[in-house]
Amino acid sequence: MSLMSAEDRAYHQIVERVLSHHFAPGDRIIESELAEALGLSRTPVRNALRKLIAEGLLENRDNRGCFIPKLTPMDMREVFEARISLEGQAAGAAAGRLIPEDVAFLRVLLEREKELYRCGDISGYAAANKDLHLSIASLAQNAYLEKFIRQTYWRSELYVFFFDRFYIPPGGEAPLRDPDQSVSCREHDRIVEAIASKDKEAATTAMSDHLRTTYTLLTRRMPLYHTPACLQPQSGKA
Repeated sequence: MSLMSAEDRAYHQIVERVLSHHFAPGDRIIESELAEALGLSRTPVRNALRKLIAEGLLENRDNRGCFIPKLTPMDMREVFEARISLEGQAAGAAAGRLIPEDVAFLRVLLEREKELYRCGDISGYAAANKDLHLSIASLAQNAYLEKFIRQTYWRSELYVFFFDRFYIPPGGEAPLRDPDQSVSCREHDRIVEAIASKDKEAATTAMSDHLRTTYTLLTRRMPLYHTPACLQPQSGKA
């Protein structure tokens, strides 16, 4: 196995362990222990950890090691405010630059996401959701937007992994399976169709509304003192 394939394997398995709650917010990740658990040498694990720190999923606290970030209402508010601004702008920019091949690609991603949701494939759905959001960021053709969207995406996903009911169904409640009943899947449809129609304003609004809705739904699982007006879903939203 090449170093790159080992690093890629380490990267995905670390994300999977966070997604499956093997690690909890605030936990320290011991490089040597993780390498042993994954059956890999320390070099690819170290490189994968560094990449995840750069992307915002993990953090390095004063050179004391690698940690799962602690989750707080203020941090969640700030990261979603940033995502609304950045990804709304990216969706509008993508709508102005798309070619037919790009539209087809986004629709393939959307259908793949729905199928994984239908199957209840948690890790597959998480990967499909990431692919859709980061592909739109890439289609904006702005390297700085894409870089910062990647960072805020991963940080906000920690809140999704630990508080979204698709990833943690309430006790005794059947897991979600019908994408037509999924708020996220329906809103992704709206985003892709707005981008495909080359309507910059509609694409910006659809993405911003989607992220505000996600934030609001998460607050029902994570107590907050109040939801700021800038993060509340817009009135009259479908």
